[in-house]
This record gives sequence, structure tokens and C-alpha cells, in this order.
Amino acid sequence: MAGTLRVGIAGMGNEGHQVAPYALKTEGIELTAVADLRRDALDSFQAQHPEVQTFESVAAMCESAIVDAIWIATPNPVHAENTITAAERGVNVILEKPMTITIKDATRMVEAAEKYGIRLLLHSHASDPPIVKMREIIASGRIGRLIGIHSMSYKGWLRSPRLPFEVDTSLGGGVVFRQGPHQIEIVRRLGGGMVKRVRAHTGRWHSGFDTEGDYTALLEFADGTPATLVFYGYGYFNVTDLTWNIGESGNVTSGTYRKQTRQSGPMDPAEFYARGRRLERETGERERKQPIYGLTVVSCEGGDMRQSPDGIYLYTDDGCEEIVCHPWQERATDFIGMREALAHNQPVFPDGRWGRATLEVILAILESSRENRDVELAYQVPAPV
Repeated sequence: MAGTLRVGIAGMGNEGHQVAPYALKTEGIELTAVADLRRDALDSFQAQHPEVQTFESVAAMCESAIVDAIWIATPNPVHAENTITAAERGVNVILEKPMTITIKDATRMVEAAEKYGIRLLLHSHASDPPIVKMREIIASGRIGRLIGIHSMSYKGWLRSPRLPFEVDTSLGGGVVFRQGPHQIEIVRRLGGGMVKRVRAHTGRWHSGFDTEGDYTALLEFADGTPATLVFYGYGYFNVTDLTWNIGESGNVTSGTYRKQTRQSGPMDPAEFYARGRRLERETGERERKQPIYGLTVVSCEGGDMRQSPDGIYLYTDDGCEEIVCHPWQERATDFIGMREALAHNQPVFPDGRWGRATLEVILAILESSRENRDVELAYQVPAPV
């Protein structure tokens, strides 16, 4: 296809509202539709954007013939249903993490995308410019063989109000499902994608939530390279203390600690939505650095790498060199990637098979912790250079 990409958003909760500004402001992208089960959410959005049509189901939006692609920002358990519904109607999909919550459903999604010839693109920090640049340097052999990757993130995920499904592991809740994908995909891309086995421990140390609040995992790649992943979501220490006060949004925070509210449990949905969400985030109006999802250090035989505010630091015998990367476009990256793939009949990355491989690691972390054993993997796919 050529020209404008007409897009819809499925799910007008927190994620949907974060996506909308990029659909509205990215050149070559036209937001034509939104869908949600909640009529009040649709009415509220349309009051500010009367040019955007609203639908009470994903199927109706996909059957409307006014969308070429949809961004699925619905709860994790319905990702598979929504994706397959879109695929059957020839509508391309951009999907929030995690892909889904079972390998069976992930396989159904992959098969539907391939059967109906649609692009299935996963929103992922694996596409951040510094991660792509580090992967290029690893693949080039410039600093020798990759010998290890270590990624650490501490943040206040369980400090924020959470809906019941967000803290129910059986529904894809907890930090392994909801924060793990980004960290796993960063490490998988850097390591070449092919994880062989996983050993992990998870913890449930927040009295108000019966779900995982932390995990520590050891990944072994097919070539023997080890990688460690550490994530704590309880909200005391914040890893941005070690990353120039820059987090995954790329915005620079004050770095000031203040008294915090400890959530006593999940929030009632009616109360949660009544609090309201900003319909549009301000984009492009303040300086934004590269997104930094935790502290990740990559070690090779002849040097180390980590992110800098504007790109990456490369440490070798010659000292430290900063390599500046092209600006990050946040969710606009995915819209542009989908538009270009369709215009030039190219594949997308990360695609459905990559998303299934990441889900396999997520499930392996949970299984390894539960059963106190190594878990071998079977659905891994290689990362592009």
C-alpha cells in the first residue's frame, strides 16, 4: 500500500490513551477508529476527537473498512481473540506486551497472521535505537565474541494503582508477564535470540498482591553465552539513580525521593476509570533522551557496552567512546514500521514468532521458579542484525 496508513486502537484504557497521541500526530498515519467495551470511554474520547469513529467491539471496527491496521491495547487474556479477529478480516496488528499468556494461543496468533497474510508487529524496547546499535556492534565482531549480558531494573510497578487482572498471574498479571517482556526482548536481541534454557526465582513480597513482584533469571543462549535478568517492582530503590534519572520513557525525572503510598490491593475498576486518564500525552514539546529500560551491560572479549543518554558507551582498550544514535520516536516507531512494511511489501520486526519466543521465556521463568529446575526452550527464533 502507499499513502496514509489508517489505524484503529482496540482498548481505550491506560495503554490506549498512551498510543492515541502518536496515531494523531505521526505523519502518514490517520487515526480513524477506536474500540472499547465501555461506552463512556468511547464517548469521552470522541468528544475531543469527533472525526474518529467509535466501536463497541474489535470485530465491528475491523469490519468497518476504515482501518488498515489496529493497535491492540486490551487486557492480556483477549490479545489472541482480538488478533485472530483482525487477521480473519485482513487487518494488520500492532500488539502490546505480552503477546498473550499461553503458547497455544501464541501459536494460533502466528498461524492466523500467516494464513491471512497480515503483519503482526510487537511493540518492544528491542527496537530502541541503542539496542539496535549494540546488536550491530556485536554482530560485526568489532569487539570480539559476546561473553555475557547483565540487565537490572528496579521500579515502582506495584506502587501504582492496579486493576484486578493486572495483578492476577493466571490472567497475565504480575511483573513477569507485564514487565518481563521488554527486558527479555532487549536481552534476547542483544544475545542473538536463541535462548537454550532458563533458571529463575520469583518473589511475592507485597502483602497487598498475590502475584510476582520480582524475578531473577539466568538465561543461557544456544552458543553458551549467559545473561542475567533482575527485576524488582516494589518501588523503594529506583534504577534511574544509575541511569541519569532517565527511564523507559526517555524523559528525565527529578530523581527526588518522597513519601510514597503503599497500595493495599487492586483497585475497583469503576474507581480506577473514574479517576480518569489524560487522553493525550504531550509529545515533542520537551527534550527526550533515549529510553533506558534499566541498566544493561553487554560484555564482549574486547570491550563492554551500555546505554548513554543519547546512545551507547563503548569501553575498549582505547578508552570510552560514545556513539550517538538517531532519536527515538516511541510508539510512532511502530506506526511508521507498519506503514513502511506494507508500502514496500516487507516483513516486520518483532513479529509473531519473536513474540511467541519471548512468551516462552516468560513462562519458563515462572515454571523454573515454581519447580526449582532448569527449563529447556523449543520456540526460539534468531534476532536480526
